[in-house]
Amino acid sequence: VSDSKAGVDVTQDVIVLAPISDGAVAVDWDHAMEAGLALADLESSPSDGAQFGPVPSAASKAKSYETWNKDFAGCLFRNQKVDLFKSPSTKEVSSPGESERDFRVRLQQSGREVRDKQSDSLRQKYAPKIAAIQDRIRRAGQMVERQQAESRSSQMQAAISVGASILGAFLGRKTVSATNIGRATTAIRGAGRAIKESKDVGQAEENVSALQQQLADLEAQFKEETDTLAAATDPLNEKLETVSLKPTKANIAVKLVALAWTPHWRDSNGATIPAWS
Repeated sequence: VSDSKAGVDVTQDVIVLAPISDGAVAVDWDHAMEAGLALADLESSPSDGAQFGPVPSAASKAKSYETWNKDFAGCLFRNQKVDLFKSPSTKEVSSPGESERDFRVRLQQSGREVRDKQSDSLRQKYAPKIAAIQDRIRRAGQMVERQQAESRSSQMQAAISVGASILGAFLGRKTVSATNIGRATTAIRGAGRAIKESKDVGQAEENVSALQQQLADLEAQFKEETDTLAAATDPLNEKLETVSLKPTKANIAVKLVALAWTPHWRDSNGATIPAWS
Protein backbone atom coordinates (compact mmCIF):
# COMPACT_ATOMS: atom_id res chain seq x y z
CA VAL A 1 0.00 0.00 0.00
CA SER A 2 1.41 3.36 -1.00
CA ASP A 3 -0.07 6.82 -0.39
CA SER A 4 2.06 9.92 -0.88
CA LYS A 5 -0.40 12.23 0.90
CA ALA A 6 -0.44 10.09 4.02
CA GLY A 7 3.28 9.40 3.72
CA VAL A 8 2.70 5.65 3.81
CA ASP A 9 4.57 3.04 1.81
CA VAL A 10 4.25 -0.43 3.29
CA THR A 11 4.34 -3.98 1.96
CA GLN A 12 2.37 -6.77 3.60
CA ASP A 13 2.59 -10.48 2.88
CA VAL A 14 -0.78 -12.21 2.78
CA ILE A 15 -0.82 -16.01 2.94
CA VAL A 16 -4.19 -17.75 2.97
CA LEU A 17 -5.61 -21.22 2.58
CA ALA A 18 -8.72 -21.87 0.51
CA PRO A 19 -10.34 -25.29 0.06
CA ILE A 20 -10.63 -26.65 -3.48
CA SER A 21 -13.93 -28.17 -4.55
CA ASP A 22 -15.43 -29.67 -7.69
CA GLY A 23 -18.18 -27.06 -7.76
CA ALA A 24 -18.76 -24.22 -10.23
CA VAL A 25 -16.37 -22.07 -8.19
CA ALA A 26 -13.51 -24.36 -7.34
CA VAL A 27 -11.71 -21.83 -5.13
CA ASP A 28 -13.54 -19.06 -3.27
CA TRP A 29 -10.85 -16.66 -2.07
CA ASP A 30 -13.40 -14.49 -0.26
CA HIS A 31 -13.85 -17.34 2.24
CA ALA A 32 -10.17 -18.22 2.56
CA MET A 33 -8.56 -18.23 6.01
CA GLU A 34 -5.29 -16.72 7.16
CA ALA A 35 -2.60 -19.40 7.12
CA GLY A 36 -0.67 -17.92 10.02
CA LEU A 37 2.67 -19.02 8.59
CA ALA A 38 5.34 -17.96 6.13
CA LEU A 39 6.22 -19.62 2.85
CA ALA A 40 9.44 -20.88 4.43
CA ASP A 41 7.35 -22.85 6.94
CA LEU A 42 5.84 -25.05 4.22
CA GLU A 43 7.30 -28.53 3.97
CA SER A 44 7.96 -30.27 0.69
CA SER A 45 7.40 -33.83 1.96
CA PRO A 46 4.75 -35.36 4.24
CA SER A 47 5.26 -37.12 7.55
CA ASP A 48 5.77 -40.88 7.51
CA GLY A 49 2.55 -42.82 7.26
CA ALA A 50 0.50 -39.83 6.13
CA GLN A 51 -2.50 -40.41 3.92
CA PHE A 52 -3.77 -38.02 1.27
CA GLY A 53 -7.34 -37.16 0.42
CA PRO A 54 -8.61 -37.13 -3.15
CA VAL A 55 -7.45 -34.29 -5.40
CA PRO A 56 -10.26 -32.30 -7.04
CA SER A 57 -10.10 -32.41 -10.81
CA ALA A 58 -9.58 -28.64 -11.11
CA ALA A 59 -6.43 -28.89 -9.00
CA SER A 60 -4.80 -31.18 -11.55
CA LYS A 61 -5.04 -28.62 -14.36
CA ALA A 62 -2.22 -26.08 -14.76
CA LYS A 63 -4.60 -23.54 -16.30
CA SER A 64 -6.65 -23.51 -13.10
CA TYR A 65 -3.75 -22.00 -11.19
CA GLU A 66 -3.50 -19.10 -13.65
CA THR A 67 -7.18 -18.37 -13.10
CA TRP A 68 -6.85 -18.67 -9.34
CA ASN A 69 -3.85 -16.34 -9.43
CA LYS A 70 -5.93 -13.61 -11.09
CA ASP A 71 -8.88 -14.28 -8.80
CA PHE A 72 -6.65 -14.01 -5.74
CA ALA A 73 -5.27 -10.66 -6.93
CA GLY A 74 -8.85 -9.44 -7.36
CA CYS A 75 -9.73 -10.64 -3.87
CA LEU A 76 -6.78 -8.74 -2.39
CA PHE A 77 -7.82 -5.60 -4.28
CA ARG A 78 -11.36 -5.82 -2.92
CA ASN A 79 -10.67 -6.79 0.66
CA GLN A 80 -7.19 -5.77 1.75
CA LYS A 81 -6.66 -2.41 3.43
CA VAL A 82 -4.46 -0.71 5.99
CA ASP A 83 -6.23 1.21 8.76
CA LEU A 84 -4.27 4.11 10.21
CA PHE A 85 -4.95 6.77 12.82
CA LYS A 86 -4.96 10.44 11.85
CA SER A 87 -4.76 13.47 14.13
CA PRO A 88 -7.21 16.21 13.03
CA SER A 89 -5.12 18.89 14.76
CA THR A 90 -1.65 18.00 13.45
CA LYS A 91 -2.72 16.08 10.29
CA GLU A 92 -0.18 13.40 11.17
CA VAL A 93 -0.88 9.76 10.32
CA SER A 94 0.20 6.74 12.33
CA SER A 95 2.66 4.22 10.99
CA PRO A 96 1.37 0.79 9.90
CA GLY A 97 1.18 -1.42 12.96
CA GLU A 98 1.56 1.51 15.38
CA SER A 99 -0.89 1.26 18.28
CA GLU A 100 -3.20 4.11 19.19
CA ARG A 101 -1.36 4.62 22.50
CA ASP A 102 2.07 4.83 20.84
CA PHE A 103 0.70 7.19 18.21
CA ARG A 104 -0.75 9.52 20.86
CA VAL A 105 2.55 9.58 22.73
CA ARG A 106 4.37 10.50 19.52
CA LEU A 107 1.82 13.24 18.85
CA GLN A 108 2.56 15.02 22.13
CA GLN A 109 5.71 16.68 20.83
CA SER A 110 4.29 17.67 17.45
CA GLY A 111 1.06 18.72 19.19
CA ARG A 112 2.95 21.19 21.37
CA GLU A 113 4.61 22.71 18.32
CA VAL A 114 1.28 23.09 16.49
CA ARG A 115 -0.41 24.50 19.61
CA ASP A 116 2.35 27.08 20.11
CA LYS A 117 2.10 28.19 16.49
CA GLN A 118 -1.69 28.49 16.60
CA SER A 119 -1.52 30.30 19.95
CA ASP A 120 0.82 32.88 18.43
CA SER A 121 -1.61 33.39 15.56
CA LEU A 122 -4.46 33.82 18.03
CA ARG A 123 -2.53 36.40 20.04
CA GLN A 124 -1.66 38.30 16.86
CA LYS A 125 -5.35 38.29 15.96
CA TYR A 126 -6.55 39.72 19.28
CA ALA A 127 -3.61 41.93 20.34
CA PRO A 128 -4.44 44.86 17.98
CA LYS A 129 -8.13 44.75 18.94
CA ILE A 130 -7.38 44.72 22.66
CA ALA A 131 -4.77 47.47 22.29
CA ALA A 132 -7.23 49.63 20.32
CA ILE A 133 -9.95 49.35 22.98
CA GLN A 134 -7.43 50.01 25.76
CA ASP A 135 -6.34 53.17 23.95
CA ARG A 136 -9.97 54.27 23.57
CA ILE A 137 -10.51 53.65 27.30
CA ARG A 138 -7.44 55.76 28.11
CA ARG A 139 -8.62 58.64 25.91
CA ALA A 140 -12.17 58.33 27.24
CA GLY A 141 -10.80 58.50 30.78
CA GLN A 142 -8.93 61.67 29.93
CA MET A 143 -12.16 63.10 28.52
CA VAL A 144 -13.94 62.29 31.79
CA GLU A 145 -11.26 64.14 33.75
CA ARG A 146 -11.56 67.22 31.49
CA GLN A 147 -15.34 67.16 31.66
CA GLN A 148 -15.23 66.86 35.44
CA ALA A 149 -12.81 69.79 35.71
CA GLU A 150 -14.93 71.95 33.39
CA SER A 151 -18.10 70.95 35.22
CA ARG A 152 -16.65 71.91 38.62
CA SER A 153 -15.49 75.26 37.21
CA SER A 154 -18.89 75.99 35.63
CA GLN A 155 -20.74 75.05 38.80
CA MET A 156 -18.52 77.36 40.86
CA GLN A 157 -18.92 80.25 38.42
CA ALA A 158 -22.68 79.74 38.29
CA ALA A 159 -22.90 79.65 42.08
CA ILE A 160 -20.85 82.85 42.42
CA SER A 161 -22.88 84.57 39.69
CA VAL A 162 -26.21 83.60 41.21
CA GLY A 163 -25.02 84.61 44.66
CA ALA A 164 -23.79 87.96 43.40
CA SER A 165 -27.04 88.61 41.53
CA ILE A 166 -29.19 87.83 44.54
CA LEU A 167 -26.96 89.90 46.80
CA GLY A 168 -27.02 92.81 44.34
CA ALA A 169 -30.79 92.67 44.14
CA PHE A 170 -31.16 92.81 47.89
CA LEU A 171 -28.55 95.49 48.48
CA GLY A 172 -29.53 97.73 45.55
CA ARG A 173 -31.85 100.67 45.90
CA LYS A 174 -34.36 99.19 43.48
CA THR A 175 -35.61 95.70 44.02
CA VAL A 176 -36.23 95.21 40.31
CA SER A 177 -33.93 96.89 37.84
CA ALA A 178 -32.58 96.22 34.38
CA THR A 179 -29.14 95.56 35.83
CA ASN A 180 -30.47 93.08 38.34
CA ILE A 181 -32.51 91.32 35.68
CA GLY A 182 -29.45 91.10 33.41
CA ARG A 183 -27.32 89.70 36.18
CA ALA A 184 -29.97 87.13 37.05
CA THR A 185 -30.30 86.11 33.42
CA THR A 186 -26.54 85.65 33.15
CA ALA A 187 -26.54 83.60 36.33
CA ILE A 188 -29.32 81.37 35.01
CA ARG A 189 -27.42 80.81 31.79
CA GLY A 190 -24.33 79.91 33.76
CA ALA A 191 -26.33 77.45 35.80
CA GLY A 192 -27.67 75.96 32.56
CA ARG A 193 -24.14 75.47 31.27
CA ALA A 194 -23.17 73.82 34.54
CA ILE A 195 -26.08 71.38 34.25
CA LYS A 196 -25.17 70.61 30.62
CA GLU A 197 -21.53 69.99 31.48
CA SER A 198 -22.60 67.81 34.39
CA LYS A 199 -24.58 65.71 31.89
CA ASP A 200 -21.51 65.60 29.63
CA VAL A 201 -19.54 64.11 32.53
CA GLY A 202 -22.17 61.41 32.96
CA GLN A 203 -22.11 60.58 29.25
CA ALA A 204 -18.31 60.43 29.25
CA GLU A 205 -18.36 58.07 32.23
CA GLU A 206 -20.96 55.88 30.50
CA ASN A 207 -18.70 55.76 27.44
CA VAL A 208 -15.81 54.55 29.59
CA SER A 209 -18.01 51.87 31.15
CA ALA A 210 -19.18 50.70 27.71
CA LEU A 211 -15.60 50.47 26.45
CA GLN A 212 -14.53 48.56 29.55
CA GLN A 213 -17.36 46.08 28.91
CA GLN A 214 -16.22 45.69 25.29
CA LEU A 215 -12.71 44.95 26.55
CA ALA A 216 -14.00 42.38 29.04
CA ASP A 217 -16.06 40.68 26.31
CA LEU A 218 -13.09 40.60 23.94
CA GLU A 219 -10.79 39.14 26.60
CA ALA A 220 -13.42 36.50 27.43
CA GLN A 221 -13.68 35.59 23.74
CA PHE A 222 -9.89 35.31 23.51
CA LYS A 223 -9.81 33.01 26.55
CA GLU A 224 -12.60 30.85 25.13
CA GLU A 225 -10.78 30.40 21.82
CA THR A 226 -7.53 29.68 23.66
CA ASP A 227 -9.21 26.99 25.78
CA THR A 228 -10.85 25.49 22.69
CA LEU A 229 -7.49 25.42 20.92
CA ALA A 230 -5.83 23.71 23.88
CA ALA A 231 -8.54 21.04 23.97
CA ALA A 232 -8.43 20.49 20.21
CA THR A 233 -4.65 20.01 20.17
CA ASP A 234 -4.47 17.68 23.17
CA PRO A 235 -3.18 14.43 21.63
CA LEU A 236 -4.17 12.37 24.65
CA ASN A 237 -7.83 13.38 24.48
CA GLU A 238 -8.60 14.43 20.91
CA LYS A 239 -10.75 12.14 18.80
CA LEU A 240 -8.59 10.47 16.18
CA GLU A 241 -9.81 9.84 12.67
CA THR A 242 -9.41 6.51 10.89
CA VAL A 243 -7.80 6.47 7.47
CA SER A 244 -8.26 3.33 5.38
CA LEU A 245 -5.78 2.84 2.55
CA LYS A 246 -6.43 0.26 -0.14
CA PRO A 247 -3.86 -1.14 -2.56
CA THR A 248 -4.02 -0.38 -6.25
CA LYS A 249 -4.03 -3.23 -8.74
CA ALA A 250 -0.55 -2.20 -9.84
CA ASN A 251 0.72 -2.62 -6.28
CA ILE A 252 -0.52 -6.20 -5.92
CA ALA A 253 1.89 -8.99 -6.79
CA VAL A 254 0.83 -12.62 -6.32
CA LYS A 255 4.02 -14.61 -5.83
CA LEU A 256 2.61 -18.11 -5.57
CA VAL A 257 -0.62 -20.05 -5.92
CA ALA A 258 0.00 -23.72 -5.22
CA LEU A 259 -1.65 -26.91 -4.05
CA ALA A 260 -1.03 -27.41 -0.34
CA TRP A 261 -1.97 -30.25 1.97
CA THR A 262 -3.08 -29.35 5.47
CA PRO A 263 -2.44 -32.01 8.16
CA HIS A 264 -5.41 -33.45 10.03
CA TRP A 265 -5.93 -36.10 12.68
CA ARG A 266 -8.55 -38.75 12.21
CA ASP A 267 -10.42 -39.71 15.39
CA SER A 268 -11.94 -43.08 16.27
CA ASN A 269 -15.18 -42.13 14.57
CA GLY A 270 -13.42 -41.31 11.32
CA ALA A 271 -13.86 -37.54 11.67
CA THR A 272 -10.90 -35.31 10.78
CA ILE A 273 -9.50 -32.73 13.19
CA PRO A 274 -7.03 -30.02 12.11
CA ALA A 275 -3.53 -30.88 13.31
CA TRP A 276 -2.16 -27.38 12.82
CA SER A 277 -2.97 -23.90 14.00
